Amino acid sequence: MQTSRLTFDKISPTQQSAIDKLVGESFFASQNFLKLWEHMDGRPVYWIVEDDDNVVAVLPAVEFGIAKLKRLQALPDGCYSSVFVKGSKSIKEYKSELLKVIQSYGYQKIDITDFYDSISNAVGYEKLECQTTLIDVSSSDWQPPDKKLQSEIRKAERENVRVVKFNASKHFSKFIKLMKETEARHDRKPKYSDSFFMALAELSEDDKRIIWNWCEHEGKAVSSHINFIEQNQILNWQVYFDKQFSSLKANQKMLSDLAQTARDNNIQYLNLGASPIETTTLVEYKNKWGGRTKEYICYKKRSLLGKLF
Repeated sequence: MQTSRLTFDKISPTQQSAIDKLVGESFFASQNFLKLWEHMDGRPVYWIVEDDDNVVAVLPAVEFGIAKLKRLQALPDGCYSSVFVKGSKSIKEYKSELLKVIQSYGYQKIDITDFYDSISNAVGYEKLECQTTLIDVSSSDWQPPDKKLQSEIRKAERENVRVVKFNASKHFSKFIKLMKETEARHDRKPKYSDSFFMALAELSEDDKRIIWNWCEHEGKAVSSHINFIEQNQILNWQVYFDKQFSSLKANQKMLSDLAQTARDNNIQYLNLGASPIETTTLVEYKNKWGGRTKEYICYKKRSLLGKLF
């Protein structure tokens, strides 16, 4: 049994074929998604376990930093990773070996968001309880149970609020302005580069697992929702909007439309994204959509140096 770190330029065709079979239709584990983080100075990698020259386990991840300041995220910014394992009596052994070798590699920080409980236990890692809100939208007559939300969605429909697929050639400059104004309203610097969003927009033209919805009013940007299909859910990943158009209820309309998109694609859940445990107001709002809290474990490891940055 051998555990290896593979950058994408070092993966053999045989290894890639085996990895593809292990990760299946996972968008977050795909090379195209992981390569997006190169626009944020990230380095996509697959950590793999091989047994008798067969790839039997893989953890998709992204590295940031260089030399002694290198850190590993699996995966960045509210996206999920998993230890994908080939069916075998040695599954626990493969996982244990993989996590042990990653821990000894020299990363100053390791973060693994284990939404699917693919690890169960990780010796030497700190466990952090995380949560998100899942909404089961599979019923043909689904609507949010909250009467106010229902009324707001009807208002958006009466006012002919129109949601369209994001088109970079038409919308990109307006989006960048909207994104930066949204972040400024929250006293934050933009988290992602313009080139990251452009690469994401280009990928969305070919990969239908990216659902980027856009809304304008009289030629002005109102709201942008970036969503990802991952397994049996659609993750509402990044939302940017102009508060001066709040009366249009575009965000409510966009989530309602997204639920219909999920049903059209036989996807069971909308995922409204991670909610810090202490943000009760945010959790309460999400629950008004009929969601339930989904708890999961994030595994962390910090060196002495890693605790300083």
